[in-house]
Amino acid sequence: MIFSPAVAMARGRTAARGNRAFWSSLVLGLFFCLGPGWALADTAFHVKHLQAIPEMNRVNISAQVQISKEALLQDILDQGQTIIWVIKVQWREPEPFSFISGLGTHAQKEERWQIHYYPLTNEYALSNGAGALRLFHHWQDLVRVLEQIHDFILPLQQGAARGQVALRVYVDIQALPLPLRLRALLDHWKLESPWIVSAPLSS
Repeated sequence: MIFSPAVAMARGRTAARGNRAFWSSLVLGLFFCLGPGWALADTAFHVKHLQAIPEMNRVNISAQVQISKEALLQDILDQGQTIIWVIKVQWREPEPFSFISGLGTHAQKEERWQIHYYPLTNEYALSNGAGALRLFHHWQDLVRVLEQIHDFILPLQQGAARGQVALRVYVDIQALPLPLRLRALLDHWKLESPWIVSAPLSS
């Protein structure tokens, strides 16, 4: 069968409109599916006022953590889930070598705390890696503890005489059940802070 050029052009325009309609529908679908999560797109935590004091073969570190998604953390706890709160610190080469993975980082350490909510007693529990447990009757009392990092000791290896302290905090999403992990990814929870880096120090 032979089609005229006019028919071919008309069919081309129809196909183009169909493609545009398809992609428009897809974008709108993604907007409505993921739209609620975009409101949470900002990172949940920010570290500020980092202080790093070299002491022989270690660094004593203090900082403050700003938590901007308290309601989300409470919602996870109210579902009976345990939150793993992680503080991670590194001793890095001064820039521009700090970005070199392995070579640029001379020492690192992390602390993992478990946070749980007990609805029967209306208490929040915070335990560290050593198993020491603290109970809080009020959410804000627990938040005040999470917001302060005091006397975090980072041991230093030999050969790292000059460097920078880098610190971040985050919630271990991989420790959550699979449905919550998927929600965290699709809704862009970003339960983490950017790295904050100190000025160059001498150990």
